[in-house]
Amino acid sequence: MSQVTVLTQCMFAVTESVQYRITSSLIESFTEWWQLPVLFVMVSGLIVFTLWMIRCDAADVSWGITLILAVLRLGAVFALVVAYLDLERRTEHELVSPSRVAVLIDSSASMTLSANGSEDNASDQIQKSRTGSAIDVLNEEGLLGALSARHEVSIWRFDADAEPLAVEPVQKKNITSRGANPSSQPPSGSMKNVDKKGGSNWQTQISPRGFETRLGEALSRVESEEPSNVLSGIILLSDGATNAGIDPMAAAAPLKKAGVPVFPIGVGSEKLPSNVRVSDLVAPARVFPGDQFSVTGYLQSQGLAGQTVRVELVEATADNSDGDNQLSRVIDSKELRLGGDGDVLAARFDVPGLDATGRRLLALRLQPPTGDQTASDNQQTAEIEVVDRVTQVLLMAGGPSREYQFMRNVLDRDASFAVDVILGTASEGVSQDARKILSAFPGTAEAIDSYDVVVAFDYDWRKLDAPAQSRLERWVSRESGGLVFVAGSIFMNSWISSPETAVIRDLHPVELEESLSLAIGESLVRSEPMPLSFTRDGQDAEFLWLAGSRIANQTLWNDLPGVFSCFDANAAKPGATVYARPESPAGGLVELAPIFMAGQFYGSGSVFYLGSGELWRLRAIEDAVYERIITQLVRHVSQGRLLRGSRKLRLLVDRDRFAVGATVGVRVVVPEGDDLAGNVKAICTVTGPDGQPLQVQMNDDPQRPGSLSGGFVASKEGAWRIDVDLHGERVTKRIQARLPDRELQKPQLNRSSLEQIAIATGGFPRFLIDKEWSQKDTVKLTESLADRSRKEYEMGAPDTQFKRRLNAILMSLGIGLLCLGWIIRRLVRLA
Repeated sequence: MSQVTVLTQCMFAVTESVQYRITSSLIESFTEWWQLPVLFVMVSGLIVFTLWMIRCDAADVSWGITLILAVLRLGAVFALVVAYLDLERRTEHELVSPSRVAVLIDSSASMTLSANGSEDNASDQIQKSRTGSAIDVLNEEGLLGALSARHEVSIWRFDADAEPLAVEPVQKKNITSRGANPSSQPPSGSMKNVDKKGGSNWQTQISPRGFETRLGEALSRVESEEPSNVLSGIILLSDGATNAGIDPMAAAAPLKKAGVPVFPIGVGSEKLPSNVRVSDLVAPARVFPGDQFSVTGYLQSQGLAGQTVRVELVEATADNSDGDNQLSRVIDSKELRLGGDGDVLAARFDVPGLDATGRRLLALRLQPPTGDQTASDNQQTAEIEVVDRVTQVLLMAGGPSREYQFMRNVLDRDASFAVDVILGTASEGVSQDARKILSAFPGTAEAIDSYDVVVAFDYDWRKLDAPAQSRLERWVSRESGGLVFVAGSIFMNSWISSPETAVIRDLHPVELEESLSLAIGESLVRSEPMPLSFTRDGQDAEFLWLAGSRIANQTLWNDLPGVFSCFDANAAKPGATVYARPESPAGGLVELAPIFMAGQFYGSGSVFYLGSGELWRLRAIEDAVYERIITQLVRHVSQGRLLRGSRKLRLLVDRDRFAVGATVGVRVVVPEGDDLAGNVKAICTVTGPDGQPLQVQMNDDPQRPGSLSGGFVASKEGAWRIDVDLHGERVTKRIQARLPDRELQKPQLNRSSLEQIAIATGGFPRFLIDKEWSQKDTVKLTESLADRSRKEYEMGAPDTQFKRRLNAILMSLGIGLLCLGWIIRRLVRLA
């Protein structure tokens, strides 16, 4: 019997042993208990009858001849019986599924906080974050290597959602070796979203970024997607600060039933240091000279309830060449009484106006009370652009749709916008609520350059000749124009299929294909509303917020029942950002749904796409909600026009405020005529809130000549400064990274919750704040995880060649034995 061992790449790595097994198809077909005894009696009777016949036939010959004849006759009977049993050979697969351990790592924003929660050791310049402590336990302390010695290890991250990152295969090594590193071999699993590159790539994917901690959902997903029959346990590295979703104890019940213990390793401290900090500063991106505006700062305190703090709003002049801007003038100040631990206190300042145009820095500065242990978070800055002109908007509509009419009315009533229109179906002399009615697209580059934003509502782009389309493309890419496309079902089907509109298709952030447009008529027009599902980028994009906070924004979007149509384009172009997709009323994967909102940088300009003109449905919630998103959207796409007419470098980011842990995309557009092919490259330096510089690699964008792109992770809360230097010319941009509201409320270690999960599932907790992780902890934890590797057997198809050869052998054997017996009988004169 031969045996071959192979390693298969399947959903869960298994070791497969292949061996061959011979069975009787006759016996395998028996369904009654008495059938096998009857077969045995029949074979026994046949043998007895054969022996009796030989005994009667060979009574007069010697016992030797009788014995030979008996053996020959019984051999023939044996061949006949074997042939009747219908023997066949099958391959038997022995599948050995290795035992598995799931490592669940918290990637919510609260994991950026200090691991020990104390500022007592003030001489330490860099305090290790909670995520850093978790990684040290897995790598530096050898826990991941020890687990891999006996188990297959799947690594997960979770915050508002959960996803698998990598699968480390079983590695035969000494489990007591300190400092064992994760395997550099490719993961053997092929789970959805699993990192197939292996190694330590998963470490970059657990950077804290989530605005919620849904521990209950994370445990439920691990329980449902991991193989429960071989899952030995779950190791949970978290601060346990659950602030959304289902109760973790409800998720622990199925784990207990399945016999899967949870071993929480708590990071962080139950007591945060006494501190008051500026958690956020909200100011308008652009204001007009002399116009009054408001600035709101948010303060959060810990351990200082009831104490008084002085808050000052200070102005400084933004200077690209020097990052250390001098605070020059105190605009206003007030004293506030601090609330309880974690409470957020708002400080609103009404600024009478800024006269001089240009960029200004406003800083909210605290004079903290006695007991404040962290001075680095007592100030935040916001950048404001004082502009002396209104935003020039050109509305282009194939017809007077509702979205066109409502948007035109909103912008026309706002004094900061000047609106001109091109209405495709309008006859000469038609009246519109706009400054000017154009009969055709601007005929010169100077004419189109007078506008900041173009909004097109299902426009028939075949009306623009090739030069006009080139002027539009150059206006966006080189003159920082803002372009909004609103899809429709009247003209899009026609112009998409026209080769004359290739330039317009290239401007879209989504892939527009003729085959997709054919489905717009029926398949994507619903009788029931399709709720909008926002991506992580959509949830973070504040220009799409319907309210001032993330939670209030989500509540208002949830109040919208949905949209009834969306153009059939579900693929985004490289570099584009998808913000929202509609959910089908019948369900299905949201990732396969068409795109409703998407955007991209195109050169130095910004392009935004709407899958249908149904934002007007937000008016059912409140008119102010619709007006807010329209003005925010138009101002967002026009942000590049702040540098209009300048030969300077243009530094673009998609927004000014990011959640902690988010990836900040940086794009640089060089002045027209500059050569990027030489040896001189752009130097991008990012300075974090702690003052530590970070070099960001900028690469040429092959799809956008004259553009460079790069990115970095905003890993700490506070103000970040981006400086780009090219050919001696320098530009600066400032962004804010902040912890989400829910992560700010109770960021302490939730010891009781982690203890309850461990006790309910049969595990035990370990808290790093009590004692540093040691080798004894590694050995204890690995010994507590039972080896749940499992063997299963699968039968293959019958070997037809074996059966054919066996039947030939049996036939030859039976005939040969009978012939030999007949010859012997002839020789001894019995026949």
